[in-house]
Amino acid sequence: MGLKKIVCIILLLLVLHGGYAQHSIELKKYAGNLKQVSVSIGGQPYNFLFDTGGGETMISPEVAKTLGKTIYGNSTSFRMSGEKVSYATCDSVLMRLGETDVFHATVGVWDLMSILPPDLPRIDGVLSLKSFADKVVTLDLASGRLILETPSSLAKMKPDLHAVPARFANGMDGNELTLFIGIPFERRMYWFLFDSGNVNDVLLSHHTAAAWGLQADTVTQRREFDQVAFRLGLQKTIVRAASGDIIYDGSLNFTVLRQTPFVIDFLRRQVWMYTPVTPPGK
Repeated sequence: MGLKKIVCIILLLLVLHGGYAQHSIELKKYAGNLKQVSVSIGGQPYNFLFDTGGGETMISPEVAKTLGKTIYGNSTSFRMSGEKVSYATCDSVLMRLGETDVFHATVGVWDLMSILPPDLPRIDGVLSLKSFADKVVTLDLASGRLILETPSSLAKMKPDLHAVPARFANGMDGNELTLFIGIPFERRMYWFLFDSGNVNDVLLSHHTAAAWGLQADTVTQRREFDQVAFRLGLQKTIVRAASGDIIYDGSLNFTVLRQTPFVIDFLRRQVWMYTPVTPPGK
């Protein structure tokens, strides 16, 4: 066999491997249950906070300056408390996450350290779900992994996947990506933010807590509940929760999201919980 033919076969195998191999991104400990991701931009290593509740992937002004990017514009977002957040934008940022290159046509420019305690290690940006808007990913918080699925790997998992109601929101200017999970209660659906960055209790708005019979009125003071039961997909979940003055029906937290892997197909706007079926007799 000639050398040229051998090279062609090797290249073909590499292409096929790239089309069917999963890529895994390590989610490392940052502070408490907060997770961080190692990101390479322009050959330089950075540490980004991983936050599924953040609608935009961000880099710090210092990183934007190092990359020689033009910073422009003023976008507006809101934290779940209703606090307004304004941030700038820059174009064309290629990030390497593990073995995968992810191109961003735009990213936000904002200094996360401005709202974090000063004693925490430096964070250079925020990696949000928006970075995976054209992909299928499995979020396995218990194992500390974010897995980029392929058509082949997704097909193998299908028998163990159970769909959950989901909404995908695009923010005030249509340029963000935020995920909400539907929680049924007495024939109504309540939409909870899918928020790995919520490392406190599951949060309910005062209106949701009142509708669920947990409090008698819609007040502005935070209230805490030792046990709140609700159904997430096929699972009955009992958690510590609190009510607060938030702009959503509620917010799931790290503790709930780590109980089972979630598979998210951003292109088809579908979400599943991964619950392997145990064969009879095992």
